[in-house]
Amino acid sequence: MMNKPSIAVLDGDIIAYRAAFWADQEGSEWLEDRIKDDIRKWTPPEVTRVVVAFSCPRSENFRRTWWPQYKAHRDVVKQTPENLSYAESYIKDSYECQTKDHLEADDLMGIQMSMGKAIAVTIDKDIYSVYGWSWKPPMKDTEENPVIFTSKEEADYNFHKQWIMGDVTDNIPGVWKMGQAKAKKLLDSTKPVNHSPLVLSLYEQMPNKDGGKYSFEDALAQARCVRILRTEDWNNQVIPWYPKELK
Repeated sequence: MMNKPSIAVLDGDIIAYRAAFWADQEGSEWLEDRIKDDIRKWTPPEVTRVVVAFSCPRSENFRRTWWPQYKAHRDVVKQTPENLSYAESYIKDSYECQTKDHLEADDLMGIQMSMGKAIAVTIDKDIYSVYGWSWKPPMKDTEENPVIFTSKEEADYNFHKQWIMGDVTDNIPGVWKMGQAKAKKLLDSTKPVNHSPLVLSLYEQMPNKDGGKYSFEDALAQARCVRILRTEDWNNQVIPWYPKELK
């Protein structure tokens, strides 16, 4: 197990969006105070340095290279809080922040947590598909959440489960009509070394939503969309994931 880092990387997309949505309802005069309080609450115990990660523009996300529909259903103005630009600007002016071309905040967190350099802080459970330390900030003052370590074996399992299921919120269909229970049952039926071949065979055998067939490229695109980048997926540019069993 890696030593627990003293640096935390926070999901700035979620912090800014939630604060902006609150300001739209309650008024923007207290937005800065709200953000300060949120970042304080999102800072894990014993952390000495906080970095806030922000995503690139959605249209420039590297995942759209393989799946143009990735998050395309979100590309509508009505989903953007009026105060979002204000919230983002205030955070970027007031805190140490990170962005990288073509990457999401999740990827920035995933790369650093898998290197053992930082604790990833987010309410998004998808972060458990990356190995390393993470923390889910408490939603209530009485809630006490521990900083969690996810092993590589656990992360790989969660990645393969997500590859089967897809992610409706991100417009990643996965295997048609394959939910969490079915995905878990399939993965639990065989050894981890067989997980990638199993998922590929599932895409090959199952019909898609239209009754047609998935191609190998379809299956690979789904994997690359659900996979949050790890240190082995990044070398100053994205290293496209490919099943090691086929290399």
